[in-house]
Amino acid sequence: MIRFALPSLGADMDEGTLLEWRVAPGDAVVRGQVVAVVDTSKAAVDVEIWQAGTIAELLVQPGETIPVGTVLATLY
Repeated sequence: MIRFALPSLGADMDEGTLLEWRVAPGDAVVRGQVVAVVDTSKAAVDVEIWQAGTIAELLVQPGETIPVGTVLATLY
């Protein structure tokens, strides 16, 4: 199982708010694919995944504010 965590999207980013998922459980993803949009204190930013796999579970719902490093989804 691969754990996909919220990366730091800027030097001063401590947390972000998930605005939307661009994938669903069962979707195959490839490295560099945009899988979510996160709002930081400065802008809405596309979040890319860094490993290929299949989305197993989305752990965070749109509208939730979470700290950097929180697991957003699992892949297999």
